[in-house]
Amino acid sequence: MQFGAKPDAITDNSKALSTAWSEACTNNGGGVVLIPALGRFLVLPLLLQGPCHGFIHIQLDGELLAPLNENTGDYWLSIDKVNNLFIDGLGRLNGRGSTAWPSASHNRPISMKLTGINNARISNIKSYNSKLFHFAVHGCRDVTFDHVTVIAPANSPNTDGIHVSLSSGINIMHSTIGTGDDCISLGPGSKFINITNVQCGPGHGISIGSLGKYPNEEDVFEVTVRDSTFLGTTNGARIKTWSSSYSNMVSKITFLNLQMNNVKNPIIIDQSYCPHSCGPNEMSQSKVQIKDVRYEGIRGSSNTQVAVDFECSQVFPCQGIVLQDINLPFNGGGRTTANCHNVRGSAFGHQLPPSCL
Repeated sequence: MQFGAKPDAITDNSKALSTAWSEACTNNGGGVVLIPALGRFLVLPLLLQGPCHGFIHIQLDGELLAPLNENTGDYWLSIDKVNNLFIDGLGRLNGRGSTAWPSASHNRPISMKLTGINNARISNIKSYNSKLFHFAVHGCRDVTFDHVTVIAPANSPNTDGIHVSLSSGINIMHSTIGTGDDCISLGPGSKFINITNVQCGPGHGISIGSLGKYPNEEDVFEVTVRDSTFLGTTNGARIKTWSSSYSNMVSKITFLNLQMNNVKNPIIIDQSYCPHSCGPNEMSQSKVQIKDVRYEGIRGSSNTQVAVDFECSQVFPCQGIVLQDINLPFNGGGRTTANCHNVRGSAFGHQLPPSCL
C-alpha cells in the first residue's frame, strides 16, 4: 500500500498519513489523501498543517483508530491553517474513548480539531466514541458539516459532538448527533452560525455556552437553530452563562421549528450555571447580557413540568425575549409551567405552558 500503511489495527500509520498529507499539501493546485476501505488504520496523535499550495481533499473510506492511551494531549487529529479543505467518504473516526471515560483526567484528546481553516466541507463521515469532543472548530471561517454522524453513549463524559469557538460562517446540517454531552456547543466568539435539520439525542441538547468564565471573551451573535429534533435530551434550546462571570453579550439568536420529544428542559436560559458549589450571593450575578432571542414553533413534549425556564441575571436581565407558538405538554400528566426570573420580553400565538413573559 502506498506510503507503507497497514490496515491491521496494530501498526502505527502516523508516518504514512503524514507523508500522504505532505505530498498533497505541496502539490500545486491541490491534492487528495485517500484512506482506503481496506481495514482499520491505527494513527497516533498527528498534526496535519498548512498552508498548502491548493485544495486538500481527505477521502476517508476506511476506519481510523485512535490509540487506547487516554492522556495523549489536546487532540488526536489536528488540521491547521488550510484553505479549501474537503473531508468526505464512507469511513469513520473511532476515538476508542471507553478506555478514557472512567478517568478524571482533563487531558483527554479531541478526536478532530480544526484551527485556522477557511472554506471547508465535512460530509458523510462518522465519528464514534471520542475521548473528549468529537469535533472542535476554533478560529475558522466558512465551515460546513453536512450529513455527519456522531455517536457516543449517553453516559460518556464531555463527548460534545461539535464544539465551535471564535469562528464565523459555520453551518451544521442534515446530521445525526448522539453523545454524553452537548450535541452542539457554541463557545465565545461564535457568530453567523446556522444549524439546520439536526437530530440530537441522547445528549445535553444544543447549547450556547457556557459563557463568561474567562475575561475578554468575544460575543456570540447571529445564531439560528431550525428544523431540528431533540430525542430524550436533558436540554433542548439552551443558553448558559456562569453565575459569577466576566462581561460578554449574546444577541440575535433564533430557535425555529424545533421538535422536542421527552426533553427535560426544552427551552432554558441558565445564567446561574455553576457545576460546582456556589454560594447564594453568586447565583444569577452573571455579567453576560442576553438579548434579542426568539423561540418560534417549539413543540413536542417535556418530561418535567417546567417546560420553559428563564433564569436570567439579576445584574443584566435578559431583554427582547420572544415566544411565539409554543406547545410543550408534560408527558407525565398535568400542565406544564413556565418560570421567569429577571427577563423582559413578549409572547404571541399559542402558549403551552402559559407564558410568564
